[in-house]
Order: sequence, then C-alpha cells, then structure tokens
Amino acid sequence: MSICAPVLLVVFNRPFTTQKVFEKIREAGIKKLYISADAPRKENKEDELNCEMVKNIIMKVDWGCNVKYRFSKTNQGCGWGVYNAIDWAFKYEDRLIILEDDCIPALPFFSYCDELLEKYFNDTRIWIISGNQYNEEAVTSPHSYFFSRYGQSQGWATWKRCWKEMDMSLSKYPVFLQQGLLKSAYIDEKEASFFKRKFDRIYNDDSLKSNIWDFQFNFVIRTNGGLSIVPRKNLVSNIGYIGTHSNTKCHFHDRPVDESFKIISHPDFILPDLDYDRYHFKYFVNISKKGVFRNIKSLIKKLLKFKFLNFHY
Repeated sequence: MSICAPVLLVVFNRPFTTQKVFEKIREAGIKKLYISADAPRKENKEDELNCEMVKNIIMKVDWGCNVKYRFSKTNQGCGWGVYNAIDWAFKYEDRLIILEDDCIPALPFFSYCDELLEKYFNDTRIWIISGNQYNEEAVTSPHSYFFSRYGQSQGWATWKRCWKEMDMSLSKYPVFLQQGLLKSAYIDEKEASFFKRKFDRIYNDDSLKSNIWDFQFNFVIRTNGGLSIVPRKNLVSNIGYIGTHSNTKCHFHDRPVDESFKIISHPDFILPDLDYDRYHFKYFVNISKKGVFRNIKSLIKKLLKFKFLNFHY
C-alpha cells in the first residue's frame, strides 16, 4: 500500500484506543504523519498518567515515516483541541486524512481517502470525504461511494481550501437567520429545527466551543452548498465509549468495517442522494432525541408501577 496523502492523528488521554489506531497507521505504512496531543486537564493526576502513556505510544514511529509532533502546553478540550490540531497541520499541507484517538480505520480507508483527495482536489463542490457508513440499508447507489449533504467525521479527510472557511464562532449565523436561509440549507422543517437548536446553543454559549467543532464545520459546509463523499461500506469503527460526548456504548460505536473495500466505480453525477439524507437524519442524526423520549417513557412506567405497588401494599 502506497499512500501519498498525509495523516493527522489527534490524541489525548486514552492509551488503549490510541494504541489500536496507531497500529493501523503503522500497518498502512503512512509516509507522512502529524500527531497532535492535548495536555492533561489542570490538576488531574489520572490525565497526567494517561497522557504520558499516550506519549510513549506515539513516539514509537519505527517505520519509514516523516513525523511532526505538536504537544499542547494547556488543555484545549475536544473542540478547540481538534480545531487547533487541524489548523496546525494545514500550515504544511493542502490535504489531510484525519483520525482521532478512538477511531480505528480499516486498511482500505487510507487508499479510499488518498484516491478521492486527489480526484476531487479542485472540485469546490466537495468538502468532506467520510469514512463512515452508518445506514448501509439505505444505500441505493450502484457505485463504490456517493454524495450526501451529510458527512460524518469519525475518520475523514478534507482539503485546506475547505478548512480555511472554518468558523468556530459561527459569526455569520445571525445574518443567515435574518435572511431566512434556514429552509434553503435543510431538507424540511424538522431537520432545519433540529440544527437551529444546535446552532443556537453553540452561538450563545462560548463554553460549548471547548467541546464542539463538527457542528460549526457542518454549518460552514451547508451554507456554502458543500457536499460530502460517503462510502457504500463502513470503513472506520469508533470505540470511544467513554469520553466528553458519551459515557456508554451508543448507536455509532463498534460498527464493523469492510477490510476488502475497493473503489471499483465512481458516480456518474455529482448530486446528493436526498433519499439517503432523509433516512440518515431520521435513523442516525436525530436518534438521540428519540432515545430521550424512550427513556422518559420508561421512567414514567417505572414510577407508575412503583405507585401501583405501594398502593396495593
């Protein structure tokens, strides 16, 4: 396997998952590697120990590889931390394959990204190459990948031309609302309302920016009419059950990957698959909301059962 595109690995305090991702990078024989490590949280002894263990792992680049390191002096969080890591690597490169420390790629993920980064290098319609496929049952394209207005970033690739538009503060959001463009960016009112709630919270709460970056990038992509490339098969498995955004296994964790994936055919047209997008929103993006309602319903049932048992006691 000969991969030309550079890889950026973003790490923090998870030696177990970092080791697994690092082994895949070694197995792929990546020739150019950027590694950005966030610092321990202040006065957190467990972080200090785990971050040191992670450092010991990432320093063992024992194959023919040009590697650059970035070690944060203070903890930046998984919002600014990821943003600054990507920003740093794009000072040197015009394209990147990006992995965080809990996203284990199949080996074909690297060649898939590498080929498409080159093919669509100058195509300003394309903003993200995603390695994730969470709704294979909804794929109807006969080709190896298709275009979508969604591109999950748990193992992905992009270009400097796209990242330079990134805006963590959502500075254009008020103008976007004033001009009534919300319905132009999303398929229907339900999808638009979902994202408006997310963007409202991020725009009005600076503390959220320390933990979130992907919704801001989603906003920039949508408001520029950008598309994502999505593979027919899943190529990256997220094993980060415990972290800032989750404390248990969720619907996007431990998805199997296709180690035999190859790009056999390219789409004939560069258009988003809106049927897939509708399905993906309903059964992946918005599923957390349904989960909340299920939990509330379950809690009500338990309370009613408790009252019933006490009444008959």
